Amino acid sequence: MLDITNEKFNDITVLYVEDDLMTSEEITYFLSKYVKKVIIAKDGEEGLKLFKEHSIDIVITDIQMPKMNGLDMSEKILDISPSVPIVLTTAFTEASYLVRAIELGIDKYLLKPVNLNEILAIIKKSLYIKNLEDDQIIYEDYIQFILDNNSTFMFIMNSSNIEYVSNQFLEFLGYSDLKSFNNQLNQNESIMQIDELKLGKGWFDYLVQNKDKRHLLKVKKNSSDIFVYQEFYVTYKYFENMHKSILLFVDKNEDKLEKISKITNELIIDLNNNISNNILMKKLKDILEITEGK
Repeated sequence: MLDITNEKFNDITVLYVEDDLMTSEEITYFLSKYVKKVIIAKDGEEGLKLFKEHSIDIVITDIQMPKMNGLDMSEKILDISPSVPIVLTTAFTEASYLVRAIELGIDKYLLKPVNLNEILAIIKKSLYIKNLEDDQIIYEDYIQFILDNNSTFMFIMNSSNIEYVSNQFLEFLGYSDLKSFNNQLNQNESIMQIDELKLGKGWFDYLVQNKDKRHLLKVKKNSSDIFVYQEFYVTYKYFENMHKSILLFVDKNEDKLEKISKITNELIIDLNNNISNNILMKKLKDILEITEGK
């Protein structure tokens, strides 16, 4: 195993739970040279109490202990702090312990007698994984913040699964959360419709295959017991490094207003330049066609 005894974890507090006094003293003495603080408990009951009283970065615990065993304590700790890393030290390899640990989401073990170098390695691995999970949470919060504070409606998708959508868009469509929208979409593909396709089948694949142009997508609004269609112009963009797609939605009516506003501004300029009646009639006809959806 790689020697990492030169590693230091100066900002880490470890909760170490062990009922064997000699083992506890040996491990505690070793850990104290590498971490900020080691908090010691002799059983699960005391370990749970100390966890509640201190800010713990990682828990290392034996399984078989009096009063409360390590797995029962771990379950209660995870109820309080689901992301805290927990490492089990045990001489037991019975399937019942392993199954219970897996059910709790614990997958880090140190077999007794514990190799001191392995303790540092598993601490480093556990904290690395936790930092990745924390970074992922921060990233997800950041993405959601960007979506919720942008006037443009957007989907962020992984493959054909919608991962993020702005809360304003969900509210506009009549859904309380992303899960309910995804559930409805999985049950009824016709929620999304493109005129060229039948019953919304393969609408996402169609956008991907025809990504170089903008498409008119009809989305069913979930309004009480009835569905009402809302039309959007959709632009698709795939970001290869992230393996994610972004779909931008522009309300068809807003798009109409933008086009009408552009023609109107041109018309005002033309009127100041004494345009002919033919040009005036053409401009007005263009505005009329836009309002009629042509």
